[in-house]
Amino acid sequence: MALELNSCTLEELLAIGLDAEAAQRLLQFRPYQCLDEAQKVQDRSAASSLAGCSVLPSSVTAGHRVLQCYEDMKLLLPGGSENVLRAWFGDPEFPWKDEIGKGASCTDAVKEVLRANRPLITSCACLGCDPVPGVWKQFRVELMTLDGYTAEEPFYPKLYETVEEVPSYPQWVAFVRHAQAGHNVDRALIEKPDNPLTEVGVAQALKAKEGPAGAAVRAAELVVTSPLKRAMQTAGLLLGGSGHAEVDSGISERWSAPCDEGTAKSELVLARHPGLEEISEWKGHGLTEAVTSSPCS
Repeated sequence: MALELNSCTLEELLAIGLDAEAAQRLLQFRPYQCLDEAQKVQDRSAASSLAGCSVLPSSVTAGHRVLQCYEDMKLLLPGGSENVLRAWFGDPEFPWKDEIGKGASCTDAVKEVLRANRPLITSCACLGCDPVPGVWKQFRVELMTLDGYTAEEPFYPKLYETVEEVPSYPQWVAFVRHAQAGHNVDRALIEKPDNPLTEVGVAQALKAKEGPAGAAVRAAELVVTSPLKRAMQTAGLLLGGSGHAEVDSGISERWSAPCDEGTAKSELVLARHPGLEEISEWKGHGLTEAVTSSPCS
């Protein structure tokens, strides 16, 4: 049976041919998550001697009254603060060394956490020190008795590469105003229902297509427009043939003048205004046969 490196003894390591220094070094860096980790702390000769061994992944090892683990473990230690003989946090190359760049004694910090009945987290924040910045640190604690300890990984918020991956990432809503319509420049047209965009308005929409408004519309999961010509034209020009919009009369402007009255669908599908070329393919329940106005703002 292959020797398991997270639980084996010094004598067992010596029995497979490791010299005393290599065997002690293997114990010094435990626990391991895989065999490759154990081999990396040895020179080439010693590493090859471990080829037939196995590693049962573990987050903590215990032996001779000492618990060993690495950063960010949650430990529940038995016996309270009186059971703690000493504790240390630092570079596993220098176990128990209390020296800048090597490690630091944290016995008092551990006892304080236990006296407060808080779980012990093997982190710089909980232990109140970072003796070796930039190094994945090992935590050691020597207890009078190991009976009854537990260890688990504490819960930390998951880190995501991009904000879009976050499950709670907020959905965004972009409100885009229609481009210039006839009644915006000719007050006489306020009395005329459903004015289309002017030539200037068409140019405005085409220019906006290349900017943030166009990008927002094309990136949206859903584009909704009112059934008024000026709104549908603007949406169509911003989409640029890359998709369809949902038409909903519920988002029409509140009626304030005849220019806010709509047009029947049978007339709209025959309209030849820029941006309305594919209107008959757009989805929605807003293009009823008798669209006139909406009481909604």
